[in-house]
Amino acid sequence: MSVFGLIVEGQRDVVVYPAIIRRIRPDVERVVTWPCGGVPALREKFVGMLRGFEFDRIEKALVIRDAGGKDPEAAEAALRDRLARSSFNPKFPVHFYATRCMLETWLLADEHAVRKVALSRGRTRSIKAINKPLEEIMDPKPLFLAMLSEAGLPADDKVYEEIASAADLGKIEERCPRFAEFCKHVLAC
Repeated sequence: MSVFGLIVEGQRDVVVYPAIIRRIRPDVERVVTWPCGGVPALREKFVGMLRGFEFDRIEKALVIRDAGGKDPEAAEAALRDRLARSSFNPKFPVHFYATRCMLETWLLADEHAVRKVALSRGRTRSIKAINKPLEEIMDPKPLFLAMLSEAGLPADDKVYEEIASAADLGKIEERCPRFAEFCKHVLAC
């Protein structure tokens, strides 16, 4: 069994990423997740947070941020460079991943997961799929919130986690090609 350390931007990330990671890697026993409060804070704090992971017996760390529609590989390289310039040399592997946009992009990919969660909560409304290239949507949050509203679901952490747990990962990868890169990072040890 593995123990992952996860440094993310915000509170929603704390519930969604571990749910998806456990689906990709069922051998992950525990995910220690620390939110930073946005991209600028993540850039400033992640090295110190990685140091803190040494006390949690982390076997692997993953630092995740949104690229905000810019080049995700450049965002990952900037984080790698920042760690290299610090005086910290972690005893565990550290991977960096930048989503092309926001986490809600992945949750928009499978409207059937939203419907499944709605049905489990006694809602029976149909949900319309978003028929646009999802990774080109710069602000997917309003679309996802509209989908939740259409389903009669609150926009809370539990609903986000349930949708992430129910989503078809193959459909996310099909609709959000960069998701395959995330899977590679999760499987890379």
